[in-house]
Amino acid sequence: MKQLSRLFTFPAGLVGHRQVVRTSGPITVPGVSATRYLEIAERLSAELAECARGTRVASEAEIARRFGVGRAAARAAVQELERRFVVRRTQGSGTFVNRRIDYVISRSAPPSWSATIAAAGLPHEVAGAEFARRRVGERAAWVIARHVPAKRYLVATDPAYHALLSPVSVASLKVQGGPMDEREVAEFAAHPLAADAVALRRWDDAAKDPDGPRLTMPTLLAAHARCVAARRV
Repeated sequence: MKQLSRLFTFPAGLVGHRQVVRTSGPITVPGVSATRYLEIAERLSAELAECARGTRVASEAEIARRFGVGRAAARAAVQELERRFVVRRTQGSGTFVNRRIDYVISRSAPPSWSATIAAAGLPHEVAGAEFARRRVGERAAWVIARHVPAKRYLVATDPAYHALLSPVSVASLKVQGGPMDEREVAEFAAHPLAADAVALRRWDDAAKDPDGPRLTMPTLLAAHARCVAARRV
């Protein structure tokens, strides 16, 4: 559970107020002090905590003008907020306030990965991809992040696949964009890891058996440790 907890911020009392458990080293921004972009991120984080989820965040240019820094520092500050899950960026739409994820561990509240993700409104494939990116690598992260696109691809290309979906998955398909069109199918299939993403999606579907065996988190982390050790050989 220690590795999982490093992905999240914690409520006051567990660690320092507004303290963030970092998952990577500081960003190097040429011409800017090592702490300036972090100071900006802290200021913005405090302000955005009062905003509703989905509120549009100022652009990098606006942030740069406000704090008297270059675009590089403003971009680094926004990237820092994104790493903390304070904001989320949508290509072509902008940057928006996200909900902070509080991963609470106590005697009265057993830790639950799925419950935490659901309460935060963060798509589980996004959380899973971020976890894999920092611990396994970019390739694994890409495959995990394509959980929904792989579903849309399979519905579009495999006539029998739709019948395998649960009622909840059928309902969510509508808001996820429905089956891919021909252009989307071609673009997805052209990626060198597309077949892996499709295979993972099918494995995930096959594993949705409430009566099936369950792996404990220590077992999963031990498997991860073996993968990391194998990569170092």
